[in-house]
Amino acid sequence: MVTKQEREEVIDPHGFFVSPDELNTEDAADAAVIRRREQKWLDMFSQWPSFIQSRFDKLKERCRKGIPASVRGQAWYHLSAAKYRQENEDRNCRTGNLFNSYLKQTPDLRVIDDINKDLARSFPDHEMFRKSGSGQQSLFDVLRAYAVHDPAVGYCQAQAPIASILLMHLPAESAFWVFIQINEEYVKGYFSDGLMAVREDALATELLLQRISPKGYRLLRKLDVDPILYTVEWYMTLFSRTYRAPKLYRIWDMFFCEGVKVLFRLALVIVREALEVGPPDIVSRAHRCDNPMDLVSLIKETAKLLSFDVLLAKMEKLPLTDIDLAQACRQARQQLSSELEATKNRKK
Repeated sequence: MVTKQEREEVIDPHGFFVSPDELNTEDAADAAVIRRREQKWLDMFSQWPSFIQSRFDKLKERCRKGIPASVRGQAWYHLSAAKYRQENEDRNCRTGNLFNSYLKQTPDLRVIDDINKDLARSFPDHEMFRKSGSGQQSLFDVLRAYAVHDPAVGYCQAQAPIASILLMHLPAESAFWVFIQINEEYVKGYFSDGLMAVREDALATELLLQRISPKGYRLLRKLDVDPILYTVEWYMTLFSRTYRAPKLYRIWDMFFCEGVKVLFRLALVIVREALEVGPPDIVSRAHRCDNPMDLVSLIKETAKLLSFDVLLAKMEKLPLTDIDLAQACRQARQQLSSELEATKNRKK
């Protein structure tokens, strides 16, 4: 039965059901400008190795500006190197198509059950995934194939929104290969038991905050806020539970080009804005918090309240180098390893 709310909804340009009041009314970009930008990307696709090797700065600049919607899927497919991974894997596959080969195999039945539970939950407000939307079968195929590909990981609930976003831009087989690259090259270990990789990145975020936002860091320590509390959803879903299209797509454009440091940069800017340099009313509320969960809620709320263009500008100016990030991750890994070893020794 169709509800009154559903009858009144309209579909926005990205396929999401929204109320008429929520429909994005921003002025569309000039058609001629869009065509020129599309052509630039098509030209890059035709000479991709050259751009990757000798003109990466230009590629990064274009990703930061935002990839045209009509070529975004293919851009992610190229940027993630999924195109080349698929070609190599299919070449070495006996049947010539590894994705189809996986679909003929059955993962653990508990995995199948878990995937089925999440098909309608991922994006019930999108035309592809609402109720019996056409995207649900493709989502099932991608997640099932990955569970066969990596049975040690199987399926994690946070994977469903990521795969769903990919399917909004790519056919199932291409989305599957980009999904593999995300899991194995961009956020390796995020979905493994124990979430050790996520915990390491959460701690690394806090270590970086100590330098980038000393005032914010002291407040977090004062209330004993575990950084996993405000980063786990951001990182594990690649911010897909925080931002909607087209904002999320802009983040992913940069993520596929520059890697996981984009997630760190965004997280650091959000926390610094909420706790130190953002709108005075938000910063004041933060410093009046007297328990950790209220502060975590405020940080997450701030992520959605801040001007997205301001966030992007501040991300680009953030004083964070690749060396800084690598050092923080290494320090976090060592610290967590020491804590784990100490815990084991206490149990003996």
